[in-house]
Amino acid sequence: MAGKGRCKQCDTQLVQEQRQWIVRIDEAFSRGGVSVEMQQAISQRFQQVRMPTDLGTPVMQHLQYLRQLSEIAWGNIPIIHTGIHLDSDEMAHFQIATTYHKPNKQIKLVPGQMIGTNKKLYFLSSTGKDSATIDWNNVSRVDRVNLPTQPPSPGVHITVSKGAGGGAYSVVDSLYTKIIIDTLVKLWKRQLVIYQETKVHGAIPEHVKAAVYKRDNGTCRECGYQGEYIEYDHIHPRSKGGTNTVDNIQLLCRKCNLKKSNRV
Repeated sequence: MAGKGRCKQCDTQLVQEQRQWIVRIDEAFSRGGVSVEMQQAISQRFQQVRMPTDLGTPVMQHLQYLRQLSEIAWGNIPIIHTGIHLDSDEMAHFQIATTYHKPNKQIKLVPGQMIGTNKKLYFLSSTGKDSATIDWNNVSRVDRVNLPTQPPSPGVHITVSKGAGGGAYSVVDSLYTKIIIDTLVKLWKRQLVIYQETKVHGAIPEHVKAAVYKRDNGTCRECGYQGEYIEYDHIHPRSKGGTNTVDNIQLLCRKCNLKKSNRV
């Protein structure tokens, strides 16, 4: 049935476009992340076609969710306040309600809170028993799982190389939990930094584009232009060994970029 106030043909076209954008968003996320440019392109397109709210809102909500996860995967992790005592150089990044499926002869269900900081992962039991602290260096793998509860519930399974805390945890959003834990592990082990520094050839990674666009406020650094003719320029040209890192990329309008050419 067509949406309110829309003919069947218009409704069919809009529904098709809605589905196509959802597929594109998912594909962009699977390739490395959803960029600011994609967000702007979808917003502009929806204005052009006058996408109705009942069709556009679900797309934008899905977009915002995967944009948030993309930023986290790129290392832009939020800092939160938590009630637990932390070291002076320790920052909390997430706190979620969870149930620990503690491995034993029989699985023991332990409700509590999972708190992730820049140093460690804490599981704080609601009863005070069975709490655990996991050093990021000891986390070897994080997987999304469907836990055999009634009904089945989403969760993550954390594999540790040593110490307590390994096993499955029930969580509301297993994708978010996996990505933020993976990112904190990579940051601690400096794997994310190494990736950014060694990605010197090929297309500019989406996480680098997003960071540059945010830093430069979508504005040409030479003339202050804002608009659709914004391009990503290598400050030290790639032909002369310039890398795809945030500190070597800047926003320039097409005119300023052509004028600069391959000069430093």
